[in-house]
Amino acid sequence: MRKFIFLLALLFNLPSQAQPAAEGQIKWVSAELPPYLWLQHNVPQGYVYELIAAMSAQLGRKPDLSIYPWVRAIKMTKEGQNYGVFPLDRTADRESSFKWLIHLGTAPNRFFGKRSGSVNIENATLEQLRGLRVGIVRGSSLEKDLHAQNFRNIQYEKDYQSLLKLLQLGGLDAVYSGYAIMTSAIEEYGFRLEDFSTGLNMGSAELYMASSMNVSEDEERAWRKAYEVLHKDGTVQKLRKKYFSWE
Repeated sequence: MRKFIFLLALLFNLPSQAQPAAEGQIKWVSAELPPYLWLQHNVPQGYVYELIAAMSAQLGRKPDLSIYPWVRAIKMTKEGQNYGVFPLDRTADRESSFKWLIHLGTAPNRFFGKRSGSVNIENATLEQLRGLRVGIVRGSSLEKDLHAQNFRNIQYEKDYQSLLKLLQLGGLDAVYSGYAIMTSAIEEYGFRLEDFSTGLNMGSAELYMASSMNVSEDEERAWRKAYEVLHKDGTVQKLRKKYFSWE
C-alpha cells in the first residue's frame, strides 16, 4: 500500500485559495530517496519535497505528492496520465518516454563499502569490484552501468535503508549509488558516515523532475515558470545549501 502524503495548506503557509489537484494537473510520485525525499517519523523531508511545496504555492495549489516503490513510481509516470516523477536519470532509453521539466543537477555515482569490511573499497580496482556482491535499488538506471562493465553479482533492494542494513550486516560487499543519495541515506537512517568509505566513480547521472508524455504544454510551462521564480528569488540556492552542504 502506498504511503500517501496529504499536505495541508497550513503546513506550508500556502494561500487560503490553494486548490487540490484538478484534472490535467501533475500528480507527483517518488520513492524515499534522500536528500530529495524521505520520511522522518512519518513527516516528509527533502530538497524536492520543499521545492514542490514552494512551486505549488506559486501556482496556488495544494502539493500533490505520493510515495511508492521506485519501480512503480517510474512505471506510473511512463504509462499513466499526468504524473510526475523525481529524481529521474535522463538516459537515452528514457528520452522519448518522459517530458523533462526541471533539471535537478548532475550526480556522480560511486561505490560504497564498510570501512571495516574485508575489501578496501577506497582502493579497489574495477577488476576487484567485479567480484563483489554489489547492491543497487530496484529500478535504478545504474544497473546498465554495472552490466556494461561485466558485473554479474548484482543484488536488488527496494530502498536505500534496506541496502544499508545488508551492507552493515555483511550481506553485501558494496553498494553502487549516486553520491548524494547514499551519503544522505547513511545520515538520515541512523548510520555513521565514518563507518563507510567511497570508491571508484564510473560516471554520473543527470537528474530531473520528469512527467508523463500526455502532460499539456500549459502545465509544463506553469511548473517551469514556478521554478524560475524560485531560482530568481534565491529559494533554490537556499534549499541546495540546506540539502547539499558539500557543494
